[in-house]
Amino acid sequence: MTNTSALHSIPVLTDAECARVRLAVLALRPHWTKRIPSLPFYTLGTVSYIDAVGDEPPYATLVPQGNRVLRLHFGWLYERLLVLLSQALGRPAVFAETTDGPLGLPGFHIHLSDPAFESDIAPVHFDLQYRLHDWRGLSIDRDHPISFTLAIALPQHGGGLRTWDVSLTERRTRADESPEELAQGREAVFHAYRCGHLALHSGHLMHQIAPGIDLQPQDERITLQGHGVYADGLWRLYW
Repeated sequence: MTNTSALHSIPVLTDAECARVRLAVLALRPHWTKRIPSLPFYTLGTVSYIDAVGDEPPYATLVPQGNRVLRLHFGWLYERLLVLLSQALGRPAVFAETTDGPLGLPGFHIHLSDPAFESDIAPVHFDLQYRLHDWRGLSIDRDHPISFTLAIALPQHGGGLRTWDVSLTERRTRADESPEELAQGREAVFHAYRCGHLALHSGHLMHQIAPGIDLQPQDERITLQGHGVYADGLWRLYW
């Protein structure tokens, strides 16, 4: 993957299979973790950008139980994901392990309806989660990571991703400015998600969860999220 504004769409699930995954995610609510105290935003699984930052509790202690739950209920989906991403990327895809053990499997973002999600509250960012893990013993390509989102359920008026044509190189040369400041004056491109289709892009593409539109009380935004790095002939996927 290159640092362009392109997203690649890969069909993964039928409507019936999306409904099956949605029901499974909702049934696993006791395993959800609330991530914003004042808003109904949750995750299912172990998340590098949150759980690998700080020391309490250590990321490595959260992964085994999180992965067990995900594999038990979504093993068939992970098998399909590996096959389709291997085909799309032209090299075999596997779930990542480091010297500290397995990393978290791709997991779920869950946004329940709240008017706050119609606002521009999601951070503008690059996906640099690979920096949080110890890849000793592997020769990883840090310049061309991937990120992907598989929409499972979307609000009535849809959902998607905003992107800006800002490279990580430019970010490094303007380190005194935040991504939000870099986005000012640049045209944002909206990429609409489609349930059952995986949106694949470079992790070094500056992006943001697009705000919701006229959210209804019953709306849900459930997405499977993941990242990958290429190392020693394999795409290594994690969250």
